Amino acid sequence: MKIHSFFSLLIMAAAAQAQTPAKSANAPAPASDAAPTPGLATTLPPGPAIARENLTPAQKEIMKEVDRLRVDKALLDAQMALVEAKRTEELVPANAETIRLNVERALRQAKAAAESAALEEERTRLERQVALDAARSNARLAEKNNKIRELEADAKQLQLESSNTVTRLTNELTRFQKEDEAKKVAAKAKPKYLKDPLVDGTLCISDRRIALNGAITESLADYVCQRINFYNNQSSEFPIFIVIDNSPGGSVSSGYQIQKAMSASKAPVYVVVKGFAASMSAVIATLAERSFCYPNTIILHHQVSNTVRGNMTVLKEQLEFTNLWFERMGTPVAKKMGLTLAEFVKQMYANDSTGDWQAFGEKAKDLKWVDNVVERIEETAVLDMMSPVPPLATLPPRASAQNEISGITSRVDAQGKLIMELPALSNPFDAWWIYDPQGRYRAR
Repeated sequence: MKIHSFFSLLIMAAAAQAQTPAKSANAPAPASDAAPTPGLATTLPPGPAIARENLTPAQKEIMKEVDRLRVDKALLDAQMALVEAKRTEELVPANAETIRLNVERALRQAKAAAESAALEEERTRLERQVALDAARSNARLAEKNNKIRELEADAKQLQLESSNTVTRLTNELTRFQKEDEAKKVAAKAKPKYLKDPLVDGTLCISDRRIALNGAITESLADYVCQRINFYNNQSSEFPIFIVIDNSPGGSVSSGYQIQKAMSASKAPVYVVVKGFAASMSAVIATLAERSFCYPNTIILHHQVSNTVRGNMTVLKEQLEFTNLWFERMGTPVAKKMGLTLAEFVKQMYANDSTGDWQAFGEKAKDLKWVDNVVERIEETAVLDMMSPVPPLATLPPRASAQNEISGITSRVDAQGKLIMELPALSNPFDAWWIYDPQGRYRAR
């Protein structure tokens, strides 16, 4: 039976009891009647119980009202019990759900606590593992560092030993080199500076020396002129020597530049021809303030030659301009010989059908192409070992220092012939005055 049905029956029983007739007057009053009713203390004065039939009408009314209130109270209590029972019955599912939720929450909390404990345990384990791995790594690293330090110490020791060995060997090598260089250097000798370099038939050349070898080009002329200026700025008291070992001539314009630098020099500029000087080089030697050569030195003069191209008018103009160059440069040579330019040219072809008039040193002196013939030339400025032995002729030609200055390049053509390539003439009115019977020089 449900709870509210039970309480309904209880209310019906209370109502029936309230409607039961009053007992007889002889019957004793029930204990409940005798007991004071709450809320009626001010109405019913205390005292012994009074039989209902002895009550006054007013009291009887009051008793009826009391009985009615008691019934109402019983009904209210029953109704409240019913409401409470209904509320309790209604709350049973909610309480059950709450219990279920609390149980589930407790289970989840327990599970979460277990998982947290497991995670904490795993974290602790991992931390211990990481700490252990770090300790092992540090130990291995420390071991490797110790090995590295040991290797570095060994390397430093080896490097020190090697450095000492290298230093010792370097010192020995330096000593050997110094000893070898000392053997190659004339330490006791010094260049001789003489105002008159010709002493008892011996020509003394100082370190105021300029080499002029190979074809005369613009670059070579610049080099010679710069050296003349340098030696003049150094001292104008002692002579400057232009030494020609072998030169076939070259650019008329460049040769004229050298000649003018010689004549403008405060210090005397002397030309020394050791082997061969032709064309423009012969003009420079002949017109020098003073010139020297060996008896077997060859000096060669001829007319200006040039490569011309173009139509007849152009050829005629180039020929006329080349002839003007020859007149300007050849006339001073002819004048020194006591001849006119025409007589000079005539004797060129009288002495050689090609017009290439050459002469050895003694004859060149008689012709006034050179001033002095000497038997000995003393190079007082050569105080160290000479340049290495030149390569064999079968090897590819090596550019000389003079050719590097001149801008001349050498090569071997398809026929195995050595070719000297001259730089292009920068002056459009320039001409080559060069002796080249073998056709070795080629203009670019």
